[in-house]
Amino acid sequence: MNRQSSPGIGQWLTVIITVGVILFLIYQLWQYGQVRDRLPAGLAVASINVGGLTTEQAAELISNRYQDAPVVLWYGEQRLEIAPADAEFQLDLEQMLREADYQRDQQDFWAGFWGFIWNRPVEVEEVPLYATHNRTALLRTLDAIALNLNRPAQPPQPIPASLNFQYGTPGSEIDVPGSLSDVEAAFYRADRREARLQLHPVDPIRPEINLLARLIVNHVQAFEQDYRGVASIFIMDLSTGAEINYRSEEPMSGMHLIKLPIAVETYRAVDRSLTREEESWLREALLDVTAFGPNNLLSLIAGETDGEADPFRGSDLVTNAMGQLGLVNTFLVAPFDEQPRSNRRTLATPANSLDNLATVPDPVMQTTAEDIGLLLAMLYYCAQNDGGALRAVYPDQLTQSECQQMLALMQQNNIDSLIEQGTPDGVTIAHRHGWISDTHADAGIVYTEGGDYVVVVILHKPGWLEWEVSSPLLADIARATYNYFNFDNPFVPGLPR
Repeated sequence: MNRQSSPGIGQWLTVIITVGVILFLIYQLWQYGQVRDRLPAGLAVASINVGGLTTEQAAELISNRYQDAPVVLWYGEQRLEIAPADAEFQLDLEQMLREADYQRDQQDFWAGFWGFIWNRPVEVEEVPLYATHNRTALLRTLDAIALNLNRPAQPPQPIPASLNFQYGTPGSEIDVPGSLSDVEAAFYRADRREARLQLHPVDPIRPEINLLARLIVNHVQAFEQDYRGVASIFIMDLSTGAEINYRSEEPMSGMHLIKLPIAVETYRAVDRSLTREEESWLREALLDVTAFGPNNLLSLIAGETDGEADPFRGSDLVTNAMGQLGLVNTFLVAPFDEQPRSNRRTLATPANSLDNLATVPDPVMQTTAEDIGLLLAMLYYCAQNDGGALRAVYPDQLTQSECQQMLALMQQNNIDSLIEQGTPDGVTIAHRHGWISDTHADAGIVYTEGGDYVVVVILHKPGWLEWEVSSPLLADIARATYNYFNFDNPFVPGLPR
C-alpha cells in the first residue's frame, strides 16, 4: 500500500492556527510596545485613571481636574465658585508623575504583556495626590464672601403710635471656622468638588435703652410744644444701671415726692423701733397727699431740745442727709405748710442756679427727677442685696430690713392712675406720687418679669396743669417703659393678658 506524501487537512489547520497565533502575538507584541512607553493600564494618580496616557497627557488631565476646576460653595440655595488660586492651591505634579513613571518602570515586561493580551492589567499601586494650599489665603477668601453675603439681623424699632416696639428680623452669618474643613477637603477631591457653608442664624437684638429714650422724647414733644410744658424723666435699668435722663436735672417743686427723703431719714435717725403712732406718720408720708404726718416725722428726726422738737431742724437734717448721698439738688427748708425762716428762705443748688430756668420750683422744697430716681435705686439695692449707697454711707444706721419695710409700704400705694395706669394689673409697684397746681409727678420702682426698673416722671406746665393732660401722658411714659423691659410680652390696654 502506498502512503500519501502530501500534508493532510489537519496538518494544514495546525499550521494555519500556529501561524495565526504567532502573527496575533507579534501584532499584540507590537501594540504592547506602542503603549509600553505610556503609563500602565489601570494606574490612578490622585484618584484619576491615567492608564494608557503619556506623562504629558496625564499632567494635563490632573491639572485640569484639580488646578483649573473651581470649587463650588453653597450658601443656602445660592451657588458660588472659588478658584483654587484663591486658596493658593498648588499641585506637586513632578512628584506624582515621578511615582507614576516608577510604577511603569517596575512592571515586568512579559507580565505586563500577558495582562495586555487578556485585558487584565497587572495590579499597580495608586499614586496619591500631592498638593498644598495656603489656609490663610483661603480664610481671607471666605471672610470676603462672608462680608458680602452675611445678612445682619435688623434691630427692633419703636412704634410711636402704640408705644411699643416692632420686632427686628433675624439674619444669618457664615461660620467660617466651622466651614473651613469641608471647603479645604473639596480642593483635594477630583470630583464632587463642592462644600456647603455652615450658616448660623442671628437673632435680632433686644431693643437698646436709647430706643426707649427716642420713643419717649417723641411722645412728650407735643406736651412741650403745645402747652409750653416741661417733662422731666429719669429711668434706670436696675440690673444694668443703664439710664435715661431727659431733662432730669431740671429743678422741680418737691411736693409730696420730698416725703420719700423724709421717710429715709426717719429710719436713719431713729435707732429704735417705731411706735404705732410713728408708723402711722410714716404711712401718711409715703401714701397720703393730704395728711401732715411728714411734719411729725421731721420733729421725730430732730429729736427734743429743751423738751421741744423742732421740725425746722428736722428739715435741715433731711437736706444734709441727701447731700451726703450726693443728691445735692434735693432740699427742704421748712415743714409742710410752714413759712421758711427769715435767714433760710431757700437754698441754691446746681440745678436751680442755672440761667433761664424752664420751671418755677417751690423755693421751700425742691428736687429733681434724677435725685428721686437715684434715691429709689439706692433703696432697691439696699432692700435686694443689702448694698448700694445707702448702706455704704450709713452702714450702722440704716438696715436692709428697714429698706424693705419702706418699699413694702410704698407697694400699698394704689391710686389706679399715673404709673399704675401704664402697667398691667398684678405687677408690683412701689411708688410715691404727688401734685400741686402746676406740677404733677409719680416716682416708683416697677418689678416685672422682664426686669426691675425705676421710672420717675415730673410734668410741669406754667400756671395750671390739667389732670386730663398730665395723667394720660404720664401713664403713656410708664407703658412705653414697661413694654421696653417686657419686649416679648407688651402691655396693650384693653387686650387680655
